[in-house]
Amino acid sequence: MKQKQKMNLPNILTLVRLALVPVVIVLILVSHYAEMPTFKWVLGEGQFKLPILWLVAGLVFVLASFTDFLDGYLARKNNQVTDFGKFFDPIADKLLVNSVLILFATTGMLPVWMTLVLILRDILVDFIRMILSKKGVTLAAGMGGKLKTTFQMIGLSILFFVNFKFVDGWKEYGWENQLLMIPMYIATFFSIYSGAVYFIKARPSLF
Repeated sequence: MKQKQKMNLPNILTLVRLALVPVVIVLILVSHYAEMPTFKWVLGEGQFKLPILWLVAGLVFVLASFTDFLDGYLARKNNQVTDFGKFFDPIADKLLVNSVLILFATTGMLPVWMTLVLILRDILVDFIRMILSKKGVTLAAGMGGKLKTTFQMIGLSILFFVNFKFVDGWKEYGWENQLLMIPMYIATFFSIYSGAVYFIKARPSLF
C-alpha cells in the first residue's frame, strides 16, 4: 500500500503561488480600469507615473516567481519531490505566467503576437508530453526551455515597473521601451527554439 505523502515546504510554496495568481490578476485589472493614486517623478524629459496597485501587483508577481525557484530548489536539495509537486508545480507556473501575459497583451503592455507565441508553444509542448506519457516515454526539458522561463520571468518583472505606458513621451516602438523588451524578445526566441527542439526529439515516438 502506498504511503500517504505529507505536505512539505516545497508543496506549501506551490500552494502559495497558486493563491497569489488571483491576487495578481485582481490588482492588475483594478489598477488598469480604475482611477488609482500613482507614484510620480521626472524621468529624462518625461514624467514617470506608476499606479500604486500596479506596483503592488509587480511585487506580488516577483514574490510568486521566486517561490517557483525556491520550491524546486528545496524539493531537490531535501529529497522532497512528491507526486503533488510534480502535478501542481507546472500548473501554478502556467497559471501565473499565462495570466500575466494575457493581461499585459489586453492592456497593451505586450504585443499580442508575442503572447500568442509564448502560450501556444507551451500548449503544444504539453500536448506532446501527454501523448508521450501515454506511450510510457519521458522526455526531459532542455536548456532552451529553462532559458525561456528565466528570461520570461525577468522580462515580465521589468515590465511591471517600467514601460512606455508609465512614461510621458515614450512610445511602444521607441528605443527606450524596446530596450526594456529585450528579455521578452530573448524569451520568445528560446520559446520557439526549445519548442522546435522538443518536437524534433519527440517525433520518433509520436508517429
